[in-house]
Amino acid sequence: MEQTGLPLRSYAKWLRLTQAVRYLACGQPITTAAHESGFSDSAHFSRTFRSLLGIDPSSALAEVNLHEASVSPALRP
Repeated sequence: MEQTGLPLRSYAKWLRLTQAVRYLACGQPITTAAHESGFSDSAHFSRTFRSLLGIDPSSALAEVNLHEASVSPALRP
């Protein structure tokens, strides 16, 4: 695609991945997020996540949870 610099297939994969991350951010289980975003299963989603971002989704979620836990209650929305 001209505007993104990515082939259409890679762009579509990126869109599915970002959609799955949105589901995860809303508290959905990985399997549900994967299925709702067009991945065949959670393993397919995890492989794609790891290949594009260099970390598996569980580790990424644990890192986010650790950061959220360390935020002062006064700074939380």
